[in-house]
Parts: sequence; structure tokens; C-alpha cells
Amino acid sequence: MSEKINLGLFGSRGKMGVAIRHLLQSSPEINPFIEITQKPTEEFTLTYKSIYEVNLETLKSVDVWIDFSRPEGLDDLMAVLSKTKSALVSGTTGLSDKQKNNLQKLSQKRPIFWASNMSVGLWTVRQALKSLGSIAHFDFAIDEIHHTQKKDNPSGTAVTLHQDLEKAVGKKIAAPVGYRLGGIFGIHTITAASQSEMIKIEHNALNRSVFAEGAIKAAKWLVHKNPGYYSMDDLMVSRVKAQTRLTAKQKKTVVQKTKQNKNKK
Repeated sequence: MSEKINLGLFGSRGKMGVAIRHLLQSSPEINPFIEITQKPTEEFTLTYKSIYEVNLETLKSVDVWIDFSRPEGLDDLMAVLSKTKSALVSGTTGLSDKQKNNLQKLSQKRPIFWASNMSVGLWTVRQALKSLGSIAHFDFAIDEIHHTQKKDNPSGTAVTLHQDLEKAVGKKIAAPVGYRLGGIFGIHTITAASQSEMIKIEHNALNRSVFAEGAIKAAKWLVHKNPGYYSMDDLMVSRVKAQTRLTAKQKKTVVQKTKQNKNKK
């Protein structure tokens, strides 16, 4: 890998592509290398209308791809990536079991990161759901609202939350209900209710930058990983451990300085 991370962006003019391009301006360690889109943008060195137009040597120069496309687009990208060792960060949802299995197979020879939602806040909500096991006798419901152009319903995030919730409470929960309204970026609500009380846990994405930030963080982290299938759990646990080590190091430094000051006295 070169000093900078050579990035490939699949769909640079899509809604998420625009958000990622905007954030690349404040990521000097990333080189916007290849984009797959119909019209060139200012940020990237090379532009191709189709992933199949890119020659193999150029493909091999990509350190990591970021993909927020559609399931069929991800199929095309996976077909080409099988010829390289490039890492892949994908937030494409609405995948079939076969497509998920193909991602798993692809991860045997390169690092693959997939998440239905790359928001740090949403990941924190997922951790909070684990505590609902203590009220497993409550009734539960999940609903989500997204903009009218979102195709998959319920959203991939709602499906993930549903899986998390069923695991936490140890019983079947009604399938998530999705609504497509206006230009809403994403609202996910988990409701728990008994005869005496009700709890609501809600995550509201205020803009697409929250997902773009997560994707770029994942890309920077993934290029240093061994082949394997990674998720937000892996990324966030790694970040928490790194922060814990940093905090311990800072405390140690403070203690050492305090001792030195006492000795001087």
C-alpha cells in the first residue's frame, strides 16, 4: 500500500457518494483514486462509467472500495474484486442470502466490512438493546421512517435491530414496520410496553454525513486488517480498546509527572 490510501468509490454521484466526497476534503490520508459514475467529479483521478471498464492493473492499485449502491451494483463490484486483494466497505442493504454468502466467501482472501448502518450513535442504540432482556415480558415493536426514494422496506437497519432485539429478549418479535415519507434521512424507533409503562428508544439521523463518516473511518481501519468479515462491532470494539489504552497511558504519564514533581521538592 502507498503512503496514502487509494480509494475506489462505487457511485460517487449518488446521495451517499456526494456525502463521502465532501468528507474526503478533510481526510488527507486518503487519495481519491477511482470513481464509478456516469459523469466525472472534481475529486477523483480516474473515472469509469462501469466497473468492468477498469483494467486489472488499475484495479489492483485500489487499497479499499466504498460502496453504497444497490444489490445488483454490489454483485458487479464483487465479481471484479475477486480478481484483486482490495478491501471493501459496503453499506448496501436489501441483500439476498446468496449475496451475503458471496460477501462471506470474498472475505476469505481480503478484508470485507459490511454494515446496514455505519452510525456510531445507532451502534450505541444496539448496545442499549442488550439490556432489554430484563424486561423480556414486555411487548415490543420496531418502526422506521425513510425518504420516499429508499427501495428496501423495512430498512436494513430495522432488520438488524429486529435481530438484536429478538436475541436480547429471547422471543419472536413482530417484523419491523417501515414508512416512506418525504426526505427523511432515517428514524428508527424501538417501543417496549407493559400494562403499566412504556419505553421508547429512538435514533434520528439528521443528515447523511453520519453514515459517510462511519464509512471513511471503517475504510481507514480496514486497510490494516487481515482477510476476514468485519462489522461495526469489530470497528467499535477496536476503537474502545484503543481509547482505553490511551486513557491508561495518559494516567500513567500523570502519575509519573506527579512523582517527579514530588522528588524535585
